[in-house]
Amino acid sequence: MSDDREALVSRNIAVAVPARNEAARIRSCLESLRRLERDARVGRVELVLAANNCSDETSAIARAWAGETSTPLHCLEVDLPEGRAHAGWARRLALDAAADTLAAADDLILCTDADTLAAPDWLVRTLDHLDRGYDAVAGLAVLRPDELRRLPKLHRRRLDRIRRYEFAFDYLKAYREREEAWPRHFYEGGASIALTLESYRAIGGAPTPRVSEDKALFAALRAAGRLIRHARDVRVHTSCRLDGRAPGGAADTLARWGVQGEGEPLWGLKTVGALQGLEPDDTPLTFARLEAETRTARRLVRRLRNDAAPEGGRRRSATAPYVEPVIRRTLDALGAVGAL
Repeated sequence: MSDDREALVSRNIAVAVPARNEAARIRSCLESLRRLERDARVGRVELVLAANNCSDETSAIARAWAGETSTPLHCLEVDLPEGRAHAGWARRLALDAAADTLAAADDLILCTDADTLAAPDWLVRTLDHLDRGYDAVAGLAVLRPDELRRLPKLHRRRLDRIRRYEFAFDYLKAYREREEAWPRHFYEGGASIALTLESYRAIGGAPTPRVSEDKALFAALRAAGRLIRHARDVRVHTSCRLDGRAPGGAADTLARWGVQGEGEPLWGLKTVGALQGLEPDDTPLTFARLEAETRTARRLVRRLRNDAAPEGGRRRSATAPYVEPVIRRTLDALGAVGAL
């Protein structure tokens, strides 16, 4: 894409942050959003905090921060009734409030979580993909290095093993599906959501299941024919906490991976054989099997890369995912150098 961005559309931006009892983290989250890089494509930027069912000082801390930094902040305080006091309605509330601050079809709604820090280039990288014709962007969430270091050694090693496997697996899955250019990922989480106002209106607002509301949102966008980019260069850093606000959410999965037995199934991960149709889709992948599966995945990646290279050359065919050098930078960012 050309660096001459002044000719591109200028959008107003609203960043939605659902929060419940996040007094310890909300200031750093909001500060990361205040420090987002901007260019000529960025118009007005407003932050929208939806504090639901809080019993701490989340809202007071956020308002004090907004006053100290002179940052536009819409702070909603809502007590959701028992049937709606869950992640689905909390995110819907935040996204609806953000949408109400915008008017033009190309205006942008961003959403992240209150325990998450946006990378400085989160916004401009997102705009890069929207300017290429996408309607929505699913960014990549990586664990905060400072919090990761405080986890027990066994837990850290297990997470590293999972990262290495997932990276190779994503390459194979991207090659097989070919719906989106590599490098890409398959994460669709609330920590990094972006979509145009028109796309949000087209799906009638965010779906409100009790869990996996983020995945339901992207599913609704696909059903409405919207183009989604799963961008590895759009990044946020999320917490390593093991006591999440949403039952069945990412924190529960993270906690389970640290204590489960070597022979217990790893939630959310498939085997290479299942991806290739050689095993049932529900074939369990365990820590006991993970190293062998990683070796298999990496071997297949090397084979695909070699098959795509012309004789005597190093350039890859346009029909195969392009690996160099963006992937090396991505691996560095993920702390998974050497995964391929």
